[in-house]
Amino acid sequence: MVELQSTLVEEGAKPKTTDDIVDELLGTRPGYIPGLGYGPKPKKSSANKIDLEKSLKNKEDKLNVYKANFEMIQTQMKDARSVLLAAGIQVSSLQLLGKQYS
Repeated sequence: MVELQSTLVEEGAKPKTTDDIVDELLGTRPGYIPGLGYGPKPKKSSANKIDLEKSLKNKEDKLNVYKANFEMIQTQMKDARSVLLAAGIQVSSLQLLGKQYS
């Protein structure tokens, strides 16, 4: 390979790239991606889609847990506010995400 890289290039001719030299020595192999060379093979689209669907499902499950926790905390805060008001302690109303809770 070093010999092929160091050979003189005729005037007007393009010098050989590393990929050209590897193709000449070894032939084109199944891992070759035109324009990208002998890098890693791209994942199969169906496998990638399955991974994305699993990831989405996982994220949706986490979001549902966060929503449930948020609603539980909201209820607890409303209850605590009601207890404080019943005891004669003035507290301001809750404001969460632009919504006013009394």
